[in-house]
Amino acid sequence: MAYKHLLRHLSLSCLAVVGLIIPPAVSQTFKWPDGKKMAISLTFDDARGSQATAGIPLLNEYGIKGTFYLVPSAVRKQLEGWQKAVASGHEMGNHSLHHPCSGNFVWSREKALETYTLDQMRSELTETNRQIQAMLGVMPVSYAYPCGHTFVGRGRGTQSFIPLISELFMTGRGWLDEAPVDPAYCDFAQLTGMETDGKDFEQILPIIEAARKSGQWLVLAGHEMADSGPQTTRLAMLRKLCEYAKDPNNGIWIAPVNEIAGYVKAVRDTINIPEMVVTDAKGILHLTAEKGKGTGPQIQYMPKWKAFGWFGAADAVEWEIEVPRAGVYEVRMEWSVDDKEAGKAFVLETGKVSLSGKVPRSGGWENFQSKSVGTLRLATGVQKIKFRPGQAFASGALLDLRQIVLSPGH
Repeated sequence: MAYKHLLRHLSLSCLAVVGLIIPPAVSQTFKWPDGKKMAISLTFDDARGSQATAGIPLLNEYGIKGTFYLVPSAVRKQLEGWQKAVASGHEMGNHSLHHPCSGNFVWSREKALETYTLDQMRSELTETNRQIQAMLGVMPVSYAYPCGHTFVGRGRGTQSFIPLISELFMTGRGWLDEAPVDPAYCDFAQLTGMETDGKDFEQILPIIEAARKSGQWLVLAGHEMADSGPQTTRLAMLRKLCEYAKDPNNGIWIAPVNEIAGYVKAVRDTINIPEMVVTDAKGILHLTAEKGKGTGPQIQYMPKWKAFGWFGAADAVEWEIEVPRAGVYEVRMEWSVDDKEAGKAFVLETGKVSLSGKVPRSGGWENFQSKSVGTLRLATGVQKIKFRPGQAFASGALLDLRQIVLSPGH
């Protein structure tokens, strides 16, 4: 663990000085609670001894709660201290059972990620959760990747275990990243973590200011919490940061990862964020409105209905999908439409294949129905699929579209 810093030759503060950390040239659009302008989470790894004895008492002075990613064997060495931390309201996360990293770190050779399988990783993660719950009475929902590494295996057999983290936890945090989290865009299984170890507050402040301008979520990450030493977030810096964050004039919401992630998820349920659609456990593709991209002059995403509406003649919805197995898929549409608008033609197309039909009646705009509308032959691999009007129409709307479901044929 002590060699994590060998991965980085330039500190983030140096990058900020030379202008390589640049806030996005966009206005703030994400709405934080109570008029706040940004969010900060303070996170610390490994269940280091100084965290329980020095760092957590300092945070308690300011009423600030942190997220601590634990290795069970380290927790046992100061069990009473960690039990007090839980009682104080700090979040306990999962940092793995044995802290496996790449075998390029000699100290990790006996638990090298190159030798792991996804099944082994799953087993150890669930065992870590079990032990933490047994010792502290809480079930972790947040995870931090040891060394920031997200793979198992080597060469052509290398696999990402990010999907596993997405399945088992609310969030996964990286290490030694170079940008804050964009709350409207981020993958919760890949939250960026920016280093606080070895930094003065004056080095952290420009990163905070840049994140505030863009309304971002800054997840800070460290290890030891002491006055000085290697891999140490200095208490003097931490005290200044706490005072700055607690000043209401600075517009900062500072809270544990799970609390902020919960808020972000709730807000994102009201907005549309296109993303790759993959199959569920049954091989079914759910092309929801939340994951689609609406294009055209009129179409709008309607969060109340989780559907695309105002679907005009020049509008369309497009998804990116990953098809694991080629074949004929049943197409089921979930839609609503006013009876007077029903009957307009639609097309669902991907590559050179398409399905045409007419929008059936649903009984009104607020009455969503689900119905099989035909079949479509899909090729294997990543591809784009589009739903659009089948012909021009002068007025009205095509439909309100909640989702298209593609089920493999038997």
